[in-house]
Amino acid sequence: MTKTSIVKDIKSAGEPYNGQYGTLYGFYVTFENGDNGKYNSKDPNQTKFAVGQEATYDYIPREYNGKTYYTVKPVNPQYANVAPSGTSALSGTHTSKDESIIRQTALKAAAEIGGTPQVVIANAQLFADWVMKKGAAQAQATHQQHFQGREEPQPVADGLPF
Repeated sequence: MTKTSIVKDIKSAGEPYNGQYGTLYGFYVTFENGDNGKYNSKDPNQTKFAVGQEATYDYIPREYNGKTYYTVKPVNPQYANVAPSGTSALSGTHTSKDESIIRQTALKAAAEIGGTPQVVIANAQLFADWVMKKGAAQAQATHQQHFQGREEPQPVADGLPF
């Protein structure tokens, strides 16, 4: 769970130890909201948490011998509310990377269909809009604009939306 609070106290958790990622230095971090947990740093002079400073952190429960202990992990507040990678397309919001991939794929599909560069670009936009679900009205408007003054292709009765 990601939280934000002011750091109240930081204490060493004893001797450094060798972990999976090299030598780690443990610190007990206490926050004004009452949370406290252990933070492991690769730096003996950790700089992620500072007394008196607001910090955004993941508060992670760990079970050990029937007791719950907490670890804290600093989180850049800029990324605190971003959906995990791989879920943004499913949630309906797209990152610039998602949009770039969708647009490239749509362009490739439109190029495989063929046509003049203008037709390929118009089809690519139609495909990208459909994938990004920018609204049936917008996709329909693009579709109608593309076929303006020409006979519109008849849909094949296979039940597919494309």
